[in-house]
Amino acid sequence: MMSIRIHDKSVGDGFPVFFIAEIAGNFTNFDQAKKVINAAIRSGCDCIKFQTYSADTATTRKNYFDMENVGRVPQYELLKLCECSPELQHQVMDYCRSEKILAFSAPSHISDLELLEALENPVYKIGSDLACHIPLLHKVAQFNKPIILSTGMCTLEEVRLSVDTILNEGNDQLILMHCVSDYPAKYNEVNLRAITTLKETFGLPVGYSDHCIGPEISLAAIALGANIIERHFMTKGIKGGPDAVLSSDEQEMRYLIDTAKHIGSAFGDGIKRPSPSEYRNRLRNRVSICSLMDIPTGTIIMEDMVDIRRPGSGIQPVFFEQIIGRIARKNIPKDEAITWDMI
Repeated sequence: MMSIRIHDKSVGDGFPVFFIAEIAGNFTNFDQAKKVINAAIRSGCDCIKFQTYSADTATTRKNYFDMENVGRVPQYELLKLCECSPELQHQVMDYCRSEKILAFSAPSHISDLELLEALENPVYKIGSDLACHIPLLHKVAQFNKPIILSTGMCTLEEVRLSVDTILNEGNDQLILMHCVSDYPAKYNEVNLRAITTLKETFGLPVGYSDHCIGPEISLAAIALGANIIERHFMTKGIKGGPDAVLSSDEQEMRYLIDTAKHIGSAFGDGIKRPSPSEYRNRLRNRVSICSLMDIPTGTIIMEDMVDIRRPGSGIQPVFFEQIIGRIARKNIPKDEAITWDMI
Protein backbone atom coordinates (compact mmCIF):
# COMPACT_ATOMS: atom_id res chain seq x y z
CA MET A 1 0.00 0.00 0.00
CA MET A 2 1.26 3.44 -0.88
CA SER A 3 1.92 6.18 1.66
CA ILE A 4 1.05 9.86 1.32
CA ARG A 5 3.19 12.74 2.49
CA ILE A 6 1.33 15.38 4.50
CA HIS A 7 3.60 18.30 5.30
CA ASP A 8 6.57 16.66 7.03
CA LYS A 9 4.97 13.32 7.88
CA SER A 10 4.20 10.15 5.95
CA VAL A 11 0.75 8.63 6.33
CA GLY A 12 0.21 4.95 5.62
CA ASP A 13 0.97 1.48 6.87
CA GLY A 14 4.25 1.31 8.73
CA PHE A 15 4.07 4.93 9.89
CA PRO A 16 2.69 6.41 13.13
CA VAL A 17 -1.03 7.18 13.23
CA PHE A 18 -1.71 10.75 12.11
CA PHE A 19 -4.03 12.63 14.49
CA ILE A 20 -6.36 15.40 13.34
CA ALA A 21 -8.02 17.71 15.85
CA GLU A 22 -11.25 18.97 14.29
CA ILE A 23 -11.94 22.24 16.10
CA ALA A 24 -14.77 23.61 13.93
CA GLY A 25 -17.71 24.81 15.98
CA ASN A 26 -15.78 24.67 19.24
CA PHE A 27 -14.60 28.31 19.16
CA THR A 28 -16.30 31.59 18.32
CA ASN A 29 -13.42 34.07 18.46
CA PHE A 30 -9.65 34.21 18.13
CA ASP A 31 -8.92 33.97 21.87
CA GLN A 32 -10.98 30.79 22.08
CA ALA A 33 -9.37 29.44 18.94
CA LYS A 34 -5.90 29.93 20.44
CA LYS A 35 -6.90 28.08 23.60
CA VAL A 36 -8.28 25.14 21.63
CA ILE A 37 -5.24 25.03 19.33
CA ASN A 38 -2.81 25.21 22.27
CA ALA A 39 -4.60 22.34 23.97
CA ALA A 40 -4.44 20.26 20.77
CA ILE A 41 -0.71 20.96 20.49
CA ARG A 42 -0.15 19.91 24.10
CA SER A 43 -2.09 16.70 23.49
CA GLY A 44 0.28 15.77 20.66
CA CYS A 45 -2.03 16.18 17.66
CA ASP A 46 -0.39 16.35 14.25
CA CYS A 47 -2.66 19.01 12.81
CA ILE A 48 -5.61 21.33 13.27
CA LYS A 49 -8.62 21.15 11.02
CA PHE A 50 -11.56 23.54 10.76
CA GLN A 51 -14.34 24.18 8.26
CA THR A 52 -14.90 26.84 5.63
CA TYR A 53 -18.54 27.44 4.86
CA SER A 54 -21.31 29.94 4.50
CA ALA A 55 -24.84 29.02 5.49
CA ASP A 56 -26.02 30.75 2.32
CA THR A 57 -24.23 28.21 0.10
CA ALA A 58 -24.14 25.16 2.39
CA THR A 59 -27.86 24.43 2.56
CA THR A 60 -31.33 25.56 1.59
CA ARG A 61 -33.45 27.38 4.12
CA LYS A 62 -36.01 24.57 4.15
CA ASN A 63 -33.57 21.84 5.20
CA TYR A 64 -33.42 20.48 8.76
CA PHE A 65 -30.95 18.69 10.96
CA ASP A 66 -32.52 15.75 12.78
CA MET A 67 -29.76 14.26 14.93
CA GLU A 68 -29.23 13.46 18.58
CA ASN A 69 -26.65 16.18 19.22
CA VAL A 70 -28.82 19.08 17.98
CA GLY A 71 -32.34 17.69 17.67
CA ARG A 72 -34.61 18.86 14.84
CA VAL A 73 -33.49 22.36 13.90
CA PRO A 74 -33.25 24.34 10.65
CA GLN A 75 -29.79 23.74 9.16
CA TYR A 76 -29.50 27.28 7.87
CA GLU A 77 -30.04 28.83 11.29
CA LEU A 78 -27.58 26.55 13.07
CA LEU A 79 -24.91 26.90 10.40
CA LYS A 80 -25.33 30.67 10.45
CA LEU A 81 -24.59 30.68 14.18
CA CYS A 82 -21.44 28.58 13.69
CA GLU A 83 -19.97 30.35 10.67
CA CYS A 84 -16.29 31.22 10.93
CA SER A 85 -15.52 34.54 9.23
CA PRO A 86 -12.73 34.77 6.63
CA GLU A 87 -10.85 37.11 8.98
CA LEU A 88 -10.98 34.58 11.81
CA GLN A 89 -9.91 31.78 9.47
CA HIS A 90 -6.87 33.83 8.44
CA GLN A 91 -6.05 34.37 12.12
CA VAL A 92 -6.35 30.63 12.83
CA MET A 93 -4.06 29.74 9.92
CA ASP A 94 -1.49 32.38 10.85
CA TYR A 95 -1.49 31.35 14.50
CA CYS A 96 -1.02 27.67 13.64
CA ARG A 97 1.90 28.57 11.39
CA SER A 98 3.44 30.62 14.18
CA GLU A 99 3.06 27.63 16.51
CA LYS A 100 4.49 25.29 13.86
CA ILE A 101 1.49 23.01 13.65
CA LEU A 102 -0.14 22.11 10.35
CA ALA A 103 -3.63 23.53 9.81
CA PHE A 104 -6.11 23.05 6.99
CA SER A 105 -9.79 23.45 6.29
CA ALA A 106 -12.65 21.67 4.57
CA PRO A 107 -14.82 23.46 2.01
CA SER A 108 -18.59 23.19 2.01
CA HIS A 109 -19.19 24.59 -1.47
CA ILE A 110 -17.19 25.09 -4.63
CA SER A 111 -17.28 28.84 -3.97
CA ASP A 112 -15.25 28.26 -0.78
CA LEU A 113 -12.18 27.28 -2.78
CA GLU A 114 -11.22 30.87 -3.52
CA LEU A 115 -10.93 31.66 0.19
CA LEU A 116 -9.08 28.43 0.90
CA GLU A 117 -6.50 29.15 -1.76
CA ALA A 118 -6.12 32.67 -0.33
CA LEU A 119 -5.46 30.97 3.02
CA GLU A 120 -2.78 28.88 1.28
CA ASN A 121 -4.65 25.81 2.45
CA PRO A 122 -2.06 22.98 2.28
CA VAL A 123 -4.44 20.00 2.46
CA TYR A 124 -8.05 19.61 1.36
CA LYS A 125 -10.39 17.64 3.57
CA ILE A 126 -13.57 16.71 1.72
CA GLY A 127 -16.40 16.00 4.13
CA SER A 128 -18.79 13.11 3.66
CA ASP A 129 -21.53 15.48 2.54
CA LEU A 130 -19.41 16.41 -0.50
CA ALA A 131 -17.90 13.00 -1.20
CA CYS A 132 -20.02 12.62 -4.34
CA HIS A 133 -19.70 16.27 -5.44
CA ILE A 134 -17.85 15.36 -8.65
CA PRO A 135 -17.45 18.94 -9.97
CA LEU A 136 -15.85 19.95 -6.66
CA LEU A 137 -13.55 16.92 -6.68
CA HIS A 138 -12.40 17.74 -10.20
CA LYS A 139 -11.50 21.27 -9.12
CA VAL A 140 -9.80 20.33 -5.83
CA ALA A 141 -7.75 17.58 -7.48
CA GLN A 142 -6.30 20.15 -9.89
CA PHE A 143 -4.64 22.00 -7.01
CA ASN A 144 -2.30 18.99 -6.74
CA LYS A 145 -2.40 19.04 -2.95
CA PRO A 146 -3.08 16.13 -0.58
CA ILE A 147 -6.78 15.27 -0.34
CA ILE A 148 -8.44 13.53 2.60
CA LEU A 149 -11.77 12.16 1.38
CA SER A 150 -14.35 11.22 3.98
CA THR A 151 -16.73 8.45 2.89
CA GLY A 152 -19.64 8.64 5.33
CA MET A 153 -23.06 7.90 3.78
CA CYS A 154 -21.32 6.40 0.69
CA THR A 155 -21.59 3.04 -0.99
CA LEU A 156 -18.40 1.40 -2.20
CA GLU A 157 -19.29 2.22 -5.80
CA GLU A 158 -19.78 5.88 -4.91
CA VAL A 159 -16.37 5.89 -3.27
CA ARG A 160 -14.92 4.30 -6.41
CA LEU A 161 -16.38 7.06 -8.60
CA SER A 162 -14.95 9.78 -6.34
CA VAL A 163 -11.53 8.11 -6.16
CA ASP A 164 -11.41 7.70 -9.94
CA THR A 165 -12.40 11.35 -10.39
CA ILE A 166 -9.44 12.51 -8.30
CA LEU A 167 -6.92 10.06 -9.72
CA ASN A 168 -7.95 10.81 -13.29
CA GLU A 169 -6.95 14.44 -12.67
CA GLY A 170 -3.42 13.18 -12.05
CA ASN A 171 -3.55 13.68 -8.28
CA ASP A 172 -2.65 10.52 -6.38
CA GLN A 173 -2.13 12.26 -3.04
CA LEU A 174 -5.34 10.73 -1.71
CA ILE A 175 -6.33 9.36 1.67
CA LEU A 176 -9.73 7.84 2.38
CA MET A 177 -11.56 8.17 5.68
CA HIS A 178 -14.11 5.67 6.89
CA CYS A 179 -16.83 7.60 8.64
CA VAL A 180 -20.36 7.21 9.99
CA SER A 181 -22.18 10.48 9.47
CA ASP A 182 -24.29 10.51 12.61
CA TYR A 183 -23.70 12.69 15.67
CA PRO A 184 -22.94 10.94 17.93
CA ALA A 185 -22.43 7.74 15.95
CA LYS A 186 -23.87 4.54 17.38
CA TYR A 187 -21.37 1.84 18.25
CA ASN A 188 -23.33 -0.90 16.50
CA GLU A 189 -23.36 1.10 13.25
CA VAL A 190 -19.65 1.96 13.06
CA ASN A 191 -18.69 -1.03 10.85
CA LEU A 192 -14.94 -0.68 11.39
CA ARG A 193 -14.21 -3.59 9.06
CA ALA A 194 -14.95 -1.16 6.24
CA ILE A 195 -11.45 0.22 6.91
CA THR A 196 -10.02 -3.09 5.70
CA THR A 197 -12.40 -3.13 2.73
CA LEU A 198 -11.32 0.34 1.62
CA LYS A 199 -7.62 -0.53 1.96
CA GLU A 200 -7.95 -3.76 0.00
CA THR A 201 -10.12 -2.18 -2.68
CA PHE A 202 -8.15 0.99 -3.39
CA GLY A 203 -4.64 0.40 -2.07
CA LEU A 204 -4.69 3.83 -0.42
CA PRO A 205 -4.08 4.95 3.17
CA VAL A 206 -7.35 4.82 5.12
CA GLY A 207 -8.25 6.66 8.29
CA TYR A 208 -11.25 6.87 10.56
CA SER A 209 -13.24 9.99 11.33
CA ASP A 210 -14.71 9.21 14.74
CA HIS A 211 -18.06 10.63 15.81
CA CYS A 212 -18.56 8.27 18.74
CA ILE A 213 -18.51 9.38 22.35
CA GLY A 214 -15.32 8.23 24.05
CA PRO A 215 -11.99 6.97 22.73
CA GLU A 216 -12.70 3.25 22.51
CA ILE A 217 -13.75 3.07 18.86
CA SER A 218 -10.76 5.15 17.75
CA LEU A 219 -8.48 2.67 19.50
CA ALA A 220 -10.25 -0.25 17.81
CA ALA A 221 -9.84 1.50 14.45
CA ILE A 222 -6.11 1.89 15.11
CA ALA A 223 -5.86 -1.81 15.95
CA LEU A 224 -7.55 -2.57 12.61
CA GLY A 225 -4.97 -0.48 10.79
CA ALA A 226 -6.41 3.04 10.55
CA ASN A 227 -3.67 5.41 9.38
CA ILE A 228 -5.43 8.60 10.51
CA ILE A 229 -7.70 9.36 13.42
CA GLU A 230 -9.82 12.49 13.25
CA ARG A 231 -11.77 13.55 16.29
CA HIS A 232 -13.65 16.70 17.15
CA PHE A 233 -11.65 18.56 19.75
CA MET A 234 -12.46 21.11 22.44
CA THR A 235 -10.89 22.42 25.60
CA LYS A 236 -12.17 23.07 29.08
CA GLY A 237 -13.53 26.49 29.84
CA ILE A 238 -15.12 26.92 26.40
CA LYS A 239 -18.70 25.81 25.95
CA GLY A 240 -18.18 24.38 22.49
CA GLY A 241 -20.65 23.95 19.69
CA PRO A 242 -23.10 21.29 18.51
CA ASP A 243 -20.39 18.61 18.40
CA ALA A 244 -19.12 19.22 21.93
CA VAL A 245 -20.78 16.05 23.23
CA LEU A 246 -18.61 13.90 20.95
CA SER A 247 -15.44 15.99 21.16
CA SER A 248 -12.25 14.88 22.87
CA ASP A 249 -10.55 17.15 25.35
CA GLU A 250 -6.80 17.41 25.89
CA GLN A 251 -6.65 14.56 28.39
CA GLU A 252 -8.62 12.13 26.23
CA MET A 253 -6.70 13.01 23.07
CA ARG A 254 -3.38 12.61 24.85
CA TYR A 255 -4.51 9.17 26.05
CA LEU A 256 -5.46 8.24 22.49
CA ILE A 257 -2.17 9.40 21.02
CA ASP A 258 -0.03 7.73 23.69
CA THR A 259 -1.98 4.49 23.39
CA ALA A 260 -1.70 4.58 19.59
CA LYS A 261 2.08 4.52 19.94
CA HIS A 262 1.87 1.33 22.00
CA ILE A 263 -0.51 -0.26 19.50
CA GLY A 264 1.73 0.74 16.60
CA SER A 265 4.81 -0.76 18.21
CA ALA A 266 2.85 -3.97 18.83
CA PHE A 267 1.98 -4.61 15.16
CA GLY A 268 5.36 -6.10 14.22
CA ASP A 269 6.09 -7.57 10.79
CA GLY A 270 3.55 -10.39 10.87
CA ILE A 271 6.12 -13.20 10.71
CA LYS A 272 5.28 -15.85 13.32
CA ARG A 273 8.45 -16.51 15.26
CA PRO A 274 9.61 -16.12 18.86
CA SER A 275 10.33 -12.58 19.92
CA PRO A 276 13.81 -11.70 21.22
CA SER A 277 12.48 -11.99 24.77
CA GLU A 278 10.89 -15.36 23.99
CA TYR A 279 14.15 -16.71 22.59
CA ARG A 280 15.67 -15.95 25.98
CA ASN A 281 12.69 -17.16 28.01
CA ARG A 282 12.10 -20.41 26.19
CA LEU A 283 15.38 -21.84 27.53
CA ARG A 284 13.76 -21.91 30.97
CA ASN A 285 10.03 -21.72 30.29
CA ARG A 286 9.59 -24.31 27.54
CA VAL A 287 9.79 -28.06 28.12
CA SER A 288 12.41 -30.56 27.00
CA ILE A 289 13.49 -34.09 27.92
CA CYS A 290 14.84 -34.24 31.51
CA SER A 291 16.19 -36.98 33.75
CA LEU A 292 14.09 -38.28 36.65
CA MET A 293 17.06 -39.96 38.35
CA ASP A 294 20.84 -40.26 38.24
CA ILE A 295 21.71 -42.16 35.05
CA PRO A 296 25.26 -43.59 35.11
CA THR A 297 27.47 -43.82 32.04
CA GLY A 298 26.60 -46.88 29.93
CA THR A 299 23.00 -47.09 31.15
CA ILE A 300 20.30 -47.86 28.59
CA ILE A 301 17.75 -45.05 28.70
CA MET A 302 14.35 -46.42 29.76
CA GLU A 303 11.05 -44.54 29.58
CA ASP A 304 10.68 -44.35 33.38
CA MET A 305 14.06 -42.60 33.68
CA VAL A 306 13.01 -39.47 31.81
CA ASP A 307 10.11 -37.06 31.48
CA ILE A 308 9.11 -33.94 29.53
CA ARG A 309 9.22 -30.86 31.73
CA ARG A 310 10.94 -27.50 32.10
CA PRO A 311 13.57 -26.20 31.30
CA GLY A 312 13.62 -26.08 27.51
CA SER A 313 17.39 -26.33 27.07
CA GLY A 314 17.44 -30.06 26.42
CA ILE A 315 16.34 -32.34 23.59
CA GLN A 316 12.95 -31.30 22.26
CA PRO A 317 9.88 -33.47 23.06
CA VAL A 318 9.42 -34.47 19.41
CA PHE A 319 12.46 -36.76 19.83
CA PHE A 320 11.19 -38.48 23.00
CA GLU A 321 10.66 -41.91 21.43
CA GLN A 322 14.01 -41.75 19.65
CA ILE A 323 16.05 -41.42 22.83
CA ILE A 324 14.46 -44.46 24.52
CA GLY A 325 16.92 -47.36 24.25
CA ARG A 326 19.95 -45.15 23.67
CA ILE A 327 22.98 -45.46 25.97
CA ALA A 328 24.22 -42.72 28.28
CA ARG A 329 27.66 -41.53 27.18
CA LYS A 330 28.31 -39.81 30.50
CA ASN A 331 26.82 -39.56 33.96
CA ILE A 332 23.53 -37.72 33.78
CA PRO A 333 22.48 -36.22 37.16
CA LYS A 334 18.87 -36.23 38.30
CA ASP A 335 16.79 -33.24 37.13
CA GLU A 336 19.14 -32.54 34.23
CA ALA A 337 17.98 -31.36 30.82
CA ILE A 338 19.35 -34.07 28.53
CA THR A 339 21.30 -32.96 25.46
CA TRP A 340 22.42 -35.01 22.45
CA ASP A 341 26.03 -35.12 23.59
CA MET A 342 24.92 -37.06 26.74
CA ILE A 343 23.47 -40.09 24.90
